[in-house]
Amino acid sequence: MKKEILCFGDSNTWGCVPRWVDLGVPSERYDPGTRWTGRLSALLGEEYHVIEEGLGGRTSIYDFPGEPWRNGLPYFQPCLLSHRPLDLVVIMLGTNDLHACLNPTPEHLGDGIRALVDVVRATPKCGRSNTPPPILIVSPAHIKEALGRREIYPKLGGEYGENLSYRFAAVYRQAAEDLGCHFLDAAPYAQPSDADGLHWEPESHRRLAEAMAPAVRKIFEEAAR
Repeated sequence: MKKEILCFGDSNTWGCVPRWVDLGVPSERYDPGTRWTGRLSALLGEEYHVIEEGLGGRTSIYDFPGEPWRNGLPYFQPCLLSHRPLDLVVIMLGTNDLHACLNPTPEHLGDGIRALVDVVRATPKCGRSNTPPPILIVSPAHIKEALGRREIYPKLGGEYGENLSYRFAAVYRQAAEDLGCHFLDAAPYAQPSDADGLHWEPESHRRLAEAMAPAVRKIFEEAAR
């Protein structure tokens, strides 16, 4: 029986290819062998099944003006149940919470991830034996001002949003400690592209997958003890 791993995230989990200019057409997606989720699957091997649940623009718990589908909270519980039984839930969200129109603050930077963990814990049916699966909280990579698409940076709060992005690791690490979850910081492995300051080049996908694989194996080893 394969171990089922749900990866719930945004455009960098979906595999968005960074662009230097806005072409006015939908984003392109890296192939499965390039995306970090696909690479993770290959590294883990046939005993594991990695489920990709990435959506461009997804926030953790916030309604985005005019685009309610971007709020990850209403979809999360149905997602957990549609993929059950799950053996591990990986959550990497927060970057889109930085949008200036959402008025982010340091004090509330961890509210979204904590709420999503609560959903998993309140949905025991999504795990095996009516038990919620373990959770790996992943703090997202930083953002930066792009050399190409400069319009993105101010939408994400500019320097203020960038500074907030550097706080994710400490905030999410504390949330993981408080809530009894596992933790990984994506920032040392994945860096935003110069093209748009937000999305990753293939090398970042590779590095994150290579860091994620041993972390995932360790979680399952600990659970088996």
